[in-house]
Amino acid sequence: MLHLQSAQMLLRLEKCLRKSLPESLKVYGTIFHMNQGNPFKLKALVDKWPDFNTVVIRPQEQEMTDDFDHHTNTYQIYSKDLKNCHEALSTSDVINWKQHLQIQSSQPSLDEVIQNLATTKFIKVKQTQRILYITPEMAIKLLPSLPETKNLPPGYSRPKARARIGAAAIGLHHSHSKARSKWHLQPRPQLTPLDP
Repeated sequence: MLHLQSAQMLLRLEKCLRKSLPESLKVYGTIFHMNQGNPFKLKALVDKWPDFNTVVIRPQEQEMTDDFDHHTNTYQIYSKDLKNCHEALSTSDVINWKQHLQIQSSQPSLDEVIQNLATTKFIKVKQTQRILYITPEMAIKLLPSLPETKNLPPGYSRPKARARIGAAAIGLHHSHSKARSKWHLQPRPQLTPLDP
């Protein structure tokens, strides 16, 4: 797989992934942060450029020194073509299958690909699912770039704002630590449904 190193390539990849939301969300968000300075020293790999089918985000090899640290040994994958994804991941050393690792994706369709790859390598896979919550404001921001509902795979739908919570982002100073310690013990605000 090709390692995208230039800022222009990463910006172009971010723009392309934005058009594939919500399936590309996990990889899109990581590329977005890489374009903001790459604080976690990740690398982006594609099967081909510029007309890529599969994107893999992974740490630099020198960061993956502990074979049992599945938090550091984390990969994010997005693919437009599942067959291509299987081929790209099985014919390259992109994933170090000898380590404890995490593979993260916003694509349920990749489950079968990962399971098949693990089976061929005699590796046990533990699958978990998570729910992503976003603010109504972020959902509204993302809606213009999301595909039409008729083009989404079965089981997907355009996101709806489900709840509103009264919160504001504020900066904290170390002198606020006592108040913050007390706050986290207080009852959480109630969610107000937006949909009847």
